[in-house]
Amino acid sequence: MFVHVLRRKARLAGALTVLALAACSTPISTPVPPQTKASLINEGRDGLLVPLNAERSDTHGRTSIGLPVQMDGKAVYLMLDTGTRGVRVLSSVLPRSNYPAAGARTSLAFATDAQVSGAVVNVPLSIAGTKPVDVAAQAVDEVSCLKTNKHCVAQDGYTGEFGWAFSGILGIGADEPRDACCTQPLRVLPANIGQRYLVRSNLNRPFLVLSPSNALTKGFTLVPFTVAKDGSTQWPTGCVQVASKMRFCAPVVFSTGGTDMIRVETDKAPDWAGDTDEHKVIAQGNYDVVLGVGDWAHRFNDAQTAIVKAAPGANRIVIGLMSLQSIDVLFDFTNGKLGLRASQEIERMGG
Repeated sequence: MFVHVLRRKARLAGALTVLALAACSTPISTPVPPQTKASLINEGRDGLLVPLNAERSDTHGRTSIGLPVQMDGKAVYLMLDTGTRGVRVLSSVLPRSNYPAAGARTSLAFATDAQVSGAVVNVPLSIAGTKPVDVAAQAVDEVSCLKTNKHCVAQDGYTGEFGWAFSGILGIGADEPRDACCTQPLRVLPANIGQRYLVRSNLNRPFLVLSPSNALTKGFTLVPFTVAKDGSTQWPTGCVQVASKMRFCAPVVFSTGGTDMIRVETDKAPDWAGDTDEHKVIAQGNYDVVLGVGDWAHRFNDAQTAIVKAAPGANRIVIGLMSLQSIDVLFDFTNGKLGLRASQEIERMGG
């Protein structure tokens, strides 16, 4: 299950540009985007296939999936994340420093206790050779740790996602009620080719399919997205049963950028655990977990599960990359539905 893919060392060693991030005392090389060729499936009738790349993204061997994009005409390597929305890129890798402002300075914290900050600007973006479109993206100029964990993975001023493995994140997920920072990049691609797309995140052969045909999406169980009062399309609500410890219902986020197999974020500590500060782990261990979203259900036996204290009203269930190795995810914004398809209904996650 745990597939760790090490790309050629020469690619990193041969990088010519050196970043000196704020608060970073160790120079690092800018990752060089690999060559990626998109191809039409059945002459385009079944969609556009975009291969993804598996990349080691931290010093502990964790692997993420990446996609090269063009930003203002420059090739930039970004981690593909279905759990966030919008492009977040190191400002130092952008070709210019004077892009038009598209919003106020903003910050986003991650499960690793790392935080990125920067202004929102308009930048031309192209994916898989499409015509460039302007997107509101976060130009990240600060990578730091939350005050509650000053020795997190970003203590040197960079992370794998924002520094040595990738130059940022391509967030292609549903809308987030607490994060309206940036443009969802696939949904603004020309000819609406990104209004419907399929993600296979299996590290042996990860890929993205834009505008997949009904033939390719046969077998998916479709669940309606939650439509908020402001019209935003948000993750559907589902429930998890964590062994005999707890049953919990909240929006379910399928996140290829998720660092935990399963992460339950709750603003109220369960009665069997002591309360703790926001963003702190309440409990962590390997548990049998049953997940249900609409008419779709899946069982993860012996899954690494973290139960974490969330901010008030920020309850979520996050299914991370390593729990998505047998699960394909379909985003159908045209019809307002999320599709889920698993190669098996029950899987053992532990060793």
